[in-house]
Amino acid sequence: MNNGGGVFTDILAAAGRIFEVMVEGHWETVGLLFDSVGKGIIRINRNAYSNVNGGGSSLRGSSPEASGYAVPSKAIESKFAE
Repeated sequence: MNNGGGVFTDILAAAGRIFEVMVEGHWETVGLLFDSVGKGIIRINRNAYSNVNGGGSSLRGSSPEASGYAVPSKAIESKFAE
């Protein structure tokens, strides 16, 4: 026992390292989630209130009125047709 530890100390040290890695990973995931939610809210606010805070007047979404209607590249039959 040169370092003053034993099997229980080694087990507790390993458990502490595992717990630390789990907590850091969860905080990183939560941080990324908050970042994504924040960016989404900013985009919604920019589209809804385009004249506030120097925003432009153009919409950045994919609404048909702003970007045009989608045209299918091939004929599509209804799957419920009899």
